[in-house]
Amino acid sequence: MFSEISELKSIREQKSRISERERELSAPILHDVELIKTIWTWFREIQDERDCPSRSGGTQQRKMFIFIILFLYSPSVLAGGRIPNGLRESIAMAIDWKDRTFISHNIESVVFLYQNYKDFRSDIDYLYIEIESRLRGQGLIK
Repeated sequence: MFSEISELKSIREQKSRISERERELSAPILHDVELIKTIWTWFREIQDERDCPSRSGGTQQRKMFIFIILFLYSPSVLAGGRIPNGLRESIAMAIDWKDRTFISHNIESVVFLYQNYKDFRSDIDYLYIEIESRLRGQGLIK
């Protein structure tokens, strides 16, 4: 009968560990949305270096960029969380996109593409590593 107390204590400890891990995984890498424009420039440069200049503004590339920005600024969005107020607008303004709804309407699809398409995933991984390297080089992340 009183064994339920031990079980309850165990459940609370597990919930605490899970909540702490969720906070760690959800923590943004970047906070300054002014960097989005710079990251967009780097993104396009990296694409151009990879012999993809004609695709650097295409729909797939925009989806890749959205994925990377969301991972940097609000990784929980990629796991079904809410996009923070103002982030969608900051992304659209920084890269001069008129259709701001493109961002929120494509969150699920970019996650799906990343999880299910090896080429899409490897492109994002490559682009992210290059962008992360530039951010480190500028002293913007550790």
